[in-house]
Amino acid sequence: MPEILCQQALERVLTYLDDDGVALTTDACRRALRLVETSMAMGAGPDLPARCIDSIPDIFERPHESIPDANPPLKRGHIGYE
Repeated sequence: MPEILCQQALERVLTYLDDDGVALTTDACRRALRLVETSMAMGAGPDLPARCIDSIPDIFERPHESIPDANPPLKRGHIGYE
């Protein structure tokens, strides 16, 4: 049975959130369902999954990942080429 568009959209949203470090709690899943429902209300065209992904920052606060400074500090150098 082929996957229907709303299933694909929900799966992509949940996968994106999981990969981004958002805990997939019951509340997060409910918000994902509402996100897909809201996007479907604007039309269930073939761009539905993309519209859902684009709406994630409006609905979810995503974890901020800070990149630590290099340790020891990087120093510019050369290997003797002229």
